[in-house]
Amino acid sequence: MLDLSAAFDTIYHKTLVQRLENVFGIAEKPLEWITSYLQDRKQTVYINDVLSKPVTLKVSVPHGSVLGSKFYTMFTKPLGAICKDHGLQYHLYADDSQLYLSFKP
Repeated sequence: MLDLSAAFDTIYHKTLVQRLENVFGIAEKPLEWITSYLQDRKQTVYINDVLSKPVTLKVSVPHGSVLGSKFYTMFTKPLGAICKDHGLQYHLYADDSQLYLSFKP
């Protein structure tokens, strides 16, 4: 089992945009919209009635959104090719990944 806990928080925006363009052929206005959607996202933490200063995120896609799930799937697409190249059997579903290896004891 390959545990990618908090997987949606590991998606680097720059790599995702490059992958959308180079692997999936998304270009021009649609790519600009996606880039705009991802850039300058901020995160704060609220603890004991104190709000932290906003931090700009270079990773992560919004959780619970249709686009977040789609972006994660598109971001991890090369994982299947890597497994195939190394003769591994695998199963991918959303952010759950399983690699199967068999060997003699």
